Amino acid sequence: MTQNIFNLKRFNTLGLNAYCRNLEIIEKERDVKTLIKDSKNKFIILGEGSNVILDAPIESPFKVPVFINKLKGITVQKNPNQRVIVRCGAGENWNEFVLWTLKNKYRGLECLAGIPGSVGAAPIQNIGAYGSEVCDVIESVHAYDVNRNLAVNISNKDCAFGYRTSVFKNQTSRSSLSNFVILSVEFSLSADWKNFKTPDYASVKNILPSNPTGFEIAEAVQNIRKKKLPDLTAFPNVGSFFINPVIDNARAERLRSKFSNIPIMTFNGYFKLSAAWLIESCGFRGAKFKNVGMHLKHALVLVNYRDSSSEDILLFAEKVKASVKEKFDVNLKIEPVILSSSEKS
Repeated sequence: MTQNIFNLKRFNTLGLNAYCRNLEIIEKERDVKTLIKDSKNKFIILGEGSNVILDAPIESPFKVPVFINKLKGITVQKNPNQRVIVRCGAGENWNEFVLWTLKNKYRGLECLAGIPGSVGAAPIQNIGAYGSEVCDVIESVHAYDVNRNLAVNISNKDCAFGYRTSVFKNQTSRSSLSNFVILSVEFSLSADWKNFKTPDYASVKNILPSNPTGFEIAEAVQNIRKKKLPDLTAFPNVGSFFINPVIDNARAERLRSKFSNIPIMTFNGYFKLSAAWLIESCGFRGAKFKNVGMHLKHALVLVNYRDSSSEDILLFAEKVKASVKEKFDVNLKIEPVILSSSEKS
């Protein structure tokens, strides 16, 4: 007897051939409880697959079911003091949602325009760009708690947001299982369509007028991203493959003494390094290994040039990490979540 095998290539932006035996599309919240119950609480949840590495070759497909989150819908609740609460379904496209907020003259997400992925993925890794993090405007996350078998509202505080992380990512990292299915996200946005803060990044400031509108900021950010980052349709990738390392003052001083031109930024009482600069300094910008490589436009973007395997991608990533560690004594961390069929079933 043969069993169906589903290829997840179109459900991950790295374009990896990864396989599963059971694939379900979630379009209604009421279906979540039934699907989870039938899966015996063991499953994989994907949105647009923009921040995952799917490690499940055809000879070892995911045994647990894979759910694709396609929950849609946007609702608005007015609040006093020129604030609005916008609830958005987890399956909505992130960039389309950002543009929707701007068209409706809601301020707060303009610096996060152009980031690939779904709305439900945004709180998982606490996406950020040009001085903004999504946790700054998230009111709460509406999710299905697998362990308690009920839908819950998780406050901003209880999401335990950190730099490119959250309670959701901490519980799914390097595991094929999830404790939450994000159903929707509530954002607290400003209805004051004036006094936009210009991002404190030279690349953005230099192309903006003195008092930019939200549309002008979003357009500038998107244009910069297009120039710096490869086109997903031509070069499958997950955006930034490594997290910018955060270090203490002692280590920052040691690095400055050895590498006078190393860029180091202050960050919440600590210091943040540029992972792209570290990688480029080790000679990996544009470097290739089999059909994998760091793109010429941006040393932080690992690209699947042609039908690479997850094994090749992870081997190349280890080469990059080892080189940075040897030269700078800095440990790079992979940003996307690795979901492997060999870990749990």
